[in-house]
Amino acid sequence: MKKAATFDDFFKLASFFYRTIGIEPYDEPGVEMKKSKSFAENFIFYSGVINLNYVLIMEIVYVAVAFIRGENILEAIMCLSYIGFVIVGESKMFFVFRKKPILSKFVKRLVEIFPQEFELQKTYNLSSYLRQSSRVTIGFALLYMILIWTYNLYAMTQYLLYEKWLGSRVVGQQLPYYTYAWWDWHDHWTYYLLYFIHAFAGYTSATGQIASDIMLCGFATQIIMHFHYISHVLTNYKVKVDEAKDKQAGRSQDITFLKDIIEYHNCLLELSEQLNSVFSLPLLLNFSASSFVICFVGFQMTIGVEPDALIKLFLFLFSSTAQVYLICHYSQMLIDASLNVADAVYNQNWSIADVRYQKMLILMAERAQKPVQLRATTLVLISRGTMTELMQLSYKFFALLRTMYVKK
Repeated sequence: MKKAATFDDFFKLASFFYRTIGIEPYDEPGVEMKKSKSFAENFIFYSGVINLNYVLIMEIVYVAVAFIRGENILEAIMCLSYIGFVIVGESKMFFVFRKKPILSKFVKRLVEIFPQEFELQKTYNLSSYLRQSSRVTIGFALLYMILIWTYNLYAMTQYLLYEKWLGSRVVGQQLPYYTYAWWDWHDHWTYYLLYFIHAFAGYTSATGQIASDIMLCGFATQIIMHFHYISHVLTNYKVKVDEAKDKQAGRSQDITFLKDIIEYHNCLLELSEQLNSVFSLPLLLNFSASSFVICFVGFQMTIGVEPDALIKLFLFLFSSTAQVYLICHYSQMLIDASLNVADAVYNQNWSIADVRYQKMLILMAERAQKPVQLRATTLVLISRGTMTELMQLSYKFFALLRTMYVKK
């Protein structure tokens, strides 16, 4: 006998990553709310945030000093991409932490409409949505983990491999990311402390992005599933008034059915708004920073770097692009799923239905023609077209930066 899936099956990976940085994104429905976090959770969270902000400040100082002195300009440009990466990760952590009450109410409502019985889940085709969500989230998390640990271990690996083991060239002690330091840490025990601080900050930022993005995709997947279910039910519903012996009873059944569907549809619309209220501002920062990150990384790839550094930069570029596409793709699926409801209304055998039923259908179809989608505040409505606009904007910045560099 097959076992029914649970709501938490969609968010196991996101919960795992959130726990590693000391965040509990929402209170689980049916579980007594904890009055306070444990010492370990508080220590992990606050040490990660403080460390991340320290590295961010030192990166900003490094860039400012480089441009003031006119030195290390290429390194400063690369550091700008690190700053963008940190800002995106921290903003997503901050807004999930700050809007935990709203997110908890959102999850509670989503759990209430989640199909619990195995037979009902078959009707929803839930297993296919869970498989798709698992593949995407695991693939995305793996990509970002490869990215961050490549950057975290690159400098140390170079030093140990080329200088200490092979002796083929002098690499010297380097840190994973460019930051300003108040002292000379070369050939000093503080080098290893700074290296740990950098690696810890990189992991915290990357994990904040991974957990937020795959949780957002899990929420979007479930809302998409419910929209598809509404479309399926509406399309296959046969109006009873023409078949029933008692016409009044048939009308009553039709009206009751449609009222339940409209209530269900309104619930999904409200959930979509709540989802945007939590993630809209982080998404705006994400898209703004990503355009600069893609620009700066692309610029670094075109100025001539070593092959191993080129692989590292390509991985950063690919990961940043994949992150933006993931969000745009799920928003587009939300658009398509919500618009399908209007098509399902039309495909019903409404022509023989009661006039009151037909008027209710018209109102539902009118509302369904306004698509549901992820929003980066009111400034950016996200779809696959947004991906194209972002890449065009990144290329314009890249072309400007490249032209200025060549002229100089």
